[in-house]
This record gives sequence, structure tokens and C-alpha cells, in this order.
Amino acid sequence: MQIIRKNVKNLTLRITSECEVVVTVPFKMKDDFILEFVKKQQKWIDKRLSKCKKVPENKFLYLGKLYNKNELKEDLYQFYYKKAEILFRELIDKYIVYINKPVTKIRIKKMKTRWGSCNYKKGYINLNIELMKKDIKFIEYVVLHELTHLIHPNHSKEFYNFIENIMPNFREYL
Repeated sequence: MQIIRKNVKNLTLRITSECEVVVTVPFKMKDDFILEFVKKQQKWIDKRLSKCKKVPENKFLYLGKLYNKNELKEDLYQFYYKKAEILFRELIDKYIVYINKPVTKIRIKKMKTRWGSCNYKKGYINLNIELMKKDIKFIEYVVLHELTHLIHPNHSKEFYNFIENIMPNFREYL
């Protein structure tokens, strides 16, 4: 577990793509409080770590499966980017029919703390290139999640009901 002290108001907990537990805390927060918080979140941590795959040095993850790096004909980032452009477009085309709002721009980039984001006013969808390491069902959920923000810009009950109407078992993919 890594504890990062920063100029932040709240304590946050995340699991990195390298399966590391990272806790970000305000500078003056006491260690006892941090450890108690982590202890209370242990079920969540265990659940996330059970889905996390440590990748050996000579391998890479693509759509939830391990492949040998020596099979690559290009840089890994370029490989992910090319595949992401195709896959994300296909998934957006698949789910946009439910949204009935235009996507004006799709950006693929590496994000530290999010799988995706949406600017519902401008119609922009940002997707994390790290998604290419995940199972296809998870990627589909993230794409639908971000598209849903075009009509429900929050995480209200209506937001999740909308997703559930399209993808009834979405919680299984989280």
C-alpha cells in the first residue's frame, strides 16, 4: 500500500492498473485514521484486487487476456491506440442509438484516475487507453456510462436506470 500526502481535502483510495493500493490523504491526517479507513474498506480492496491481473515482464494485457510481447510488431502504446480507435468507435456506434445526441469528439488518452469522462454540453467523450487491458464487457459498460452522461449529466437514479434498461447486468462487469 502506498500513502501519498497531498494538498487535498479528502482521503481517496484507488487500485492502480499495476494492482497497487494507493491512498491519497491530506498532509496533516493522522496515520491511525488512515489505517482505520483502509481497514473499513478491506472488502472493497479485496474485491478489486481479485479482479486485478499482475502482468509478467514479457507479457501484456489486451481485452482481459495475456499475450507475449514478442508478438507485437509495434510499440505497445501504438498498438493499444490503434485498437482503441476502432473498438471505441464501434461501441459508441452500438450504443449511440439509445442516446439520440451527437458525440462531437472522441479523445483517447491515458488518465490516472478515471476510465472515461464526458463533457455533456460539448458532446465530448474521453476514454482511457488503459481500458484496452480490460475485458470487453467492462469497456462496453464504460462507453455506455459516458454516453449516458450526454442525457443524464450526473449519477442519479435515472442515470443508472437508463444504463440498466440497456445493459441489465452491468453491475457484474464492475
